[in-house]
Amino acid sequence: YVSSTNNVWNNPKAVSSHYNAGQSYEYFRATFNRNSINGRGGNVISFFNVTDGGQQMDNAYWNGEAMFYGNGAQAFQPLARGLDVAGHEISHGVVQNSANLRYENESGALNESFADIFGAMIDRDDWRMGEDVVRTTYFPSGALRDLSNPHNGGTSLSSPGYQPRLYSERYTGTQDNGGVHINSGITNYAFYLFATNSAVGKDIAERVFYRALTTYLVASSRFIDLRA
Repeated sequence: YVSSTNNVWNNPKAVSSHYNAGQSYEYFRATFNRNSINGRGGNVISFFNVTDGGQQMDNAYWNGEAMFYGNGAQAFQPLARGLDVAGHEISHGVVQNSANLRYENESGALNESFADIFGAMIDRDDWRMGEDVVRTTYFPSGALRDLSNPHNGGTSLSSPGYQPRLYSERYTGTQDNGGVHINSGITNYAFYLFATNSAVGKDIAERVFYRALTTYLVASSRFIDLRA
């Protein structure tokens, strides 16, 4: 628990996790009139310095109640520093409290994609995810994922950060819960194309996708349902 008696804060990971959660909260409030993750003013809780079995963790995640940030190991620096990382994890909570897309196969890829899309719109200066926290020795492109270029400098799934860009390239195996992190690149790219269309733009595109998520999609929705 982090506190201060004089409003001086000397833990960068504490400051970053709290600030980035606040920025994410304000994005959903100002853009969609959504009051917090659950839409009803619920608490926004972040844990940092999280380990995995006592080992430093190359991950951040939403567990259904809160955000958890590892300090990185081989692939990442401390993940709490990334605004788009916080936006991604909080957006998982928004997905859970709306369409509640089942975390497997295409519905799971949609779950991951919405988290990336809103994460990219919260940190909207570029289309890359995790560029502030990756180690380039592991991700040569300098980003974990790229909505504008899901291949992310790679040529196949063996390349770190590579995702399919088109449905014809989709992964059909059983790893990664049926490709939830892998195939999210397909709908990430669809959002990128939509948002960069001169007749649409980011401001309209994010509202269209939010309405699709909160009004039309259900737990079992697939790519074709999002397209419709």
